[in-house]
Amino acid sequence: MTALRYLPFLARSLRRNGPPLHLTLFVTGRCNLRCKHCFHWREVAASKEGPCLDEVRKLADSAARMGPLLWVSFGGGEPFLRDDLPACAEAFGRHGLRHLAIPTNGLVDGQLDAALEILARCPETFLSLSFSIDGPPDEHDRIRARKGAHAATIAQARVALELSRAHERLGVGVISTLTGGNQDVLGDHLDELCRDLRPHHLTLNLARTDALDPAELEVDPARYRALVATKEGLQREGVLGGYDFPLAKVLRARDRRMHELVARTAEDRNDDPPPCTAARLSAVIFEDGEVRACEVLDDSLGSLADVDWDLSALWNRAEADELRRKIVETRCKCTWECAQGDNLLFRPRAWPGLALEALRS
Repeated sequence: MTALRYLPFLARSLRRNGPPLHLTLFVTGRCNLRCKHCFHWREVAASKEGPCLDEVRKLADSAARMGPLLWVSFGGGEPFLRDDLPACAEAFGRHGLRHLAIPTNGLVDGQLDAALEILARCPETFLSLSFSIDGPPDEHDRIRARKGAHAATIAQARVALELSRAHERLGVGVISTLTGGNQDVLGDHLDELCRDLRPHHLTLNLARTDALDPAELEVDPARYRALVATKEGLQREGVLGGYDFPLAKVLRARDRRMHELVARTAEDRNDDPPPCTAARLSAVIFEDGEVRACEVLDDSLGSLADVDWDLSALWNRAEADELRRKIVETRCKCTWECAQGDNLLFRPRAWPGLALEALRS
């Protein structure tokens, strides 16, 4: 995997109109947990079924006709509850998908066998597994509403990290959400956990928009800044193994700036946000086929179920262009890390600073 494989995606960011580079697909609303901070809790409560495999394949084929995808994320629910998840991955991987990200609670039997099957079916794809940890055992188990969840997830992550030694296209990390309940204990726990576990990466999220328990949304932005400082300290010390693919240092530089944007937005001090690329370079597809610009806005581009899962039929509609204009004109901003990361990575004006920061690191 060389840096040259990424040049087409940088070129796409120079064009105002064109195909998406990043899709988030909610492959299922079924979940084996009922997390108190889950923003997708209504779909989870309903065990909402995701698209069937044939629909996933139609979506992947239509996206490939539009242009190559850089990054696909499988959301849920718990993605690994789908027995056909490797086939869903292959639907995108056969078109040369560069990166597939799957967050997981680590509590599904056989999920690492499924991960290895994904690698075998998708020889050009880097697979990133992120195991959800939201505090020390008692706090994590409280949020996840299952006793023993913390220990079981850590055990699964250890096995995944061992597997990654023999599979260079497998990244294994920890993903954590700062909530009202864990904000006093999460930082210290992640520092201790990462020094013990040595994951490749640490992804930090700020609880946002909705939650099964609304109290989990009440977070002090200062706690978020402190948590980010913990992550950056672990990176400086080399505790986090890093992503093993080209331009990894650029992504770390992007993350630092992204966290600053999220913090400023949470503090209501983000007066000059970068133009949002949602609905231009990225989109979110829900279980029933509804396509939205992101996980925050309610505005819909339409339903794939109405167009035989052909993404281009919705992407090129006048209604989609109107939503893009609205996002730009309202200077839309939020604390969703994925959107802020895209806004920085695919903004040409940010490239010199990111490159310089990457070289310094």
